[in-house]
Amino acid sequence: MKTLKQRQIETGRTLALNGKAWGLLRARVLNGEPLCRMCAPACLRPATDVDHIDNDPTNNSIDNLQPLCHECHSRKTQADMGKAVCYGCDSNGWPLDPASHWQKSPATDSPEPPCSLNFNANSLP
Repeated sequence: MKTLKQRQIETGRTLALNGKAWGLLRARVLNGEPLCRMCAPACLRPATDVDHIDNDPTNNSIDNLQPLCHECHSRKTQADMGKAVCYGCDSNGWPLDPASHWQKSPATDSPEPPCSLNFNANSLP
């Protein structure tokens, strides 16, 4: 069985994932931004994992850490490793993948135009 120090050396981490320093840093990130940064605003899932944006486990700068849900963290890790990932769609059918070529039209963000037809059921023959 490997020691904590040996696992840190293998992974390149400067903070052990089960250590006090990482626990405090993780809590700071999750308390500061409790929702998954990749899901929001489509899904509003709570963040459960803290990700190193640049994939450097020695760079524990608060600017390099982002809150993600477990699913998004797994997808990002797989994509960073060069594997194909599938993001799925939100409840309206729009792709969650930020790189998707299917994008929501800005025209759908505007309020619907007022209806010009006046319908009165009592005026029917």
